[in-house]
Amino acid sequence: MHIEQKQMVDHTLDEKWLLIGTLLSNIGNSMIWPVSTLYMTGQLHQSFMTAGLVLMIGSMISVFGSFIGGQLFDHWQPYKALLVTIAIIFLAVASLIFWNGWPMFAILIWVANFGMGIELTLVNAYATTIRSEKTRVVFNNLYIVLNVGMVLGTLVVGYLFDYGFYLLMIISSFIYLLLWLVVFFKFNVSVDIPTVPVARTDRHTNLAPKKLQFTPLLIAIGALLFITYLSYILWETVMAPHMKTLGMPTRNYADLWMINGITIILFQRVISNWANKHRYEVSILIGSVIFASSFFFLIFVQDFWQIVIVFELLTVGEMLQSPQVPAWVAQMTPQSVAGQAQGFVTMMISSGRVVGPLYSGFMMDRGWMRALFLSVFIMMILISGGLFMMTFKQNKKHT
Repeated sequence: MHIEQKQMVDHTLDEKWLLIGTLLSNIGNSMIWPVSTLYMTGQLHQSFMTAGLVLMIGSMISVFGSFIGGQLFDHWQPYKALLVTIAIIFLAVASLIFWNGWPMFAILIWVANFGMGIELTLVNAYATTIRSEKTRVVFNNLYIVLNVGMVLGTLVVGYLFDYGFYLLMIISSFIYLLLWLVVFFKFNVSVDIPTVPVARTDRHTNLAPKKLQFTPLLIAIGALLFITYLSYILWETVMAPHMKTLGMPTRNYADLWMINGITIILFQRVISNWANKHRYEVSILIGSVIFASSFFFLIFVQDFWQIVIVFELLTVGEMLQSPQVPAWVAQMTPQSVAGQAQGFVTMMISSGRVVGPLYSGFMMDRGWMRALFLSVFIMMILISGGLFMMTFKQNKKHT
């Protein structure tokens, strides 16, 4: 009996299945978000403001889903939670095959957003339990696979959108069904807390806290995530109409995302290898500054090739920063609150995506496009500077 119990505890999730699940999830997801605005404005004849409002509400719902996901991982059964969550996404997407008129489209998209918020948190929390690799390596691999999924999903959209929105939803539903099956057969594993300390925050106590402690450093990281994704969503909302005003076809906007995904697939491993040799804050802060600088240069672009260069600059910054942040948060927080910690990460990401469309809409309505780009550049540099000072002082204390 004792031996059987020990074997169960040692049975943790294989990284391979985590990556396969992430790939399927992001293929399915990437067949929905790129066409949402296009479908609402083109097929459902809604205004861009209405489409933006639907996306904003969806992001707010994702924030709530992220919080729920963290609580479910820490206080319920992650395996059952993930199965139920994917079932919710599947039902929402499958329903869009038949009920894709207005306003049912928006309602079902919001249901899917709720499920996706929970799912992302649960997957990130599962990633912290994998012991075969260092946590930052696991998150780097997740990030690469995420972008492979985005490229594949975007390719399917590019080739099949003209054949009908319902066809995309049929394929996306099938992918989420496959995901559910992968989780059903492979994710029923132990997520027990290791018996050794796993974070700096609990190294002086044997009592594992059950509630996430919001330290100044964690709050600063959350602020950085917030402004990063507030800025990032500008590429999903503002850049398409901005490029159109510069005389560029819509096809060029799709090309940008394809180039972005391919760049990440080809070069993320090289960048990750460099980042893994340095402290978390080094790659995150360098990446944040590079990411921010892309918005400064965006003020001056006029041609498509210039936008490609700026977007590549943003992509390099993203590759240095994005996969390192959840790993850093996992390293600085106890395993007993892994779900809440990763929930905080996804909540800050989703919060930035909520405020981004509102902020950009306010600026664009007044014709302040350049001021919009300059403002996010300044905010990100200021937050990065504050985080640098905080980590510098903390590291000086420990030396």
